[in-house]
Amino acid sequence: MSGGSVQPVTPTTPLVRTDRLDHVHLYVTDRPAAVIWYRQVLGLVPYGINAADIDGLHRDHPLFLAPATGGHHCLSLFTGKRPTGGDRTVAFHADGAAFLRFAAALPAPNLLARDGTPLTTAKHHDYGMAITFNFLDPAGNHLELVSYDHDQVRAGLAAA
Repeated sequence: MSGGSVQPVTPTTPLVRTDRLDHVHLYVTDRPAAVIWYRQVLGLVPYGINAADIDGLHRDHPLFLAPATGGHHCLSLFTGKRPTGGDRTVAFHADGAAFLRFAAALPAPNLLARDGTPLTTAKHHDYGMAITFNFLDPAGNHLELVSYDHDQVRAGLAAA
């Protein structure tokens, strides 16, 4: 910067223009078990590492998980206690058909609502433009599955 003056940042001149959310940090106490859970529940698999190398990964290094269908990583699993306080929800998008398949599989083993009870289709939230399920991973992290195909999802849930 010339002259030592700082130019104000306005809504039309951001410091950087990002193109997407890159990843979210989550803390788990048993990373190998978390990998299995995220694969079974959300279809996420290790990214950039062989499954056989997960146990040897240093606890301070993250393990990235990405959709099995391809795409950029979205979760970064660290070993340790999860932070507390505030809303630390991580939301995953699903189209209407995938959301309804998830709903049809409920209740599912090892899938709990935020209140610690089994997640059921009755525990969905309809926000008008979006319909969600809120649940916990085995380490207690808050997760959300969201679909914006609200008409399709609403009709599918009503018919179930």
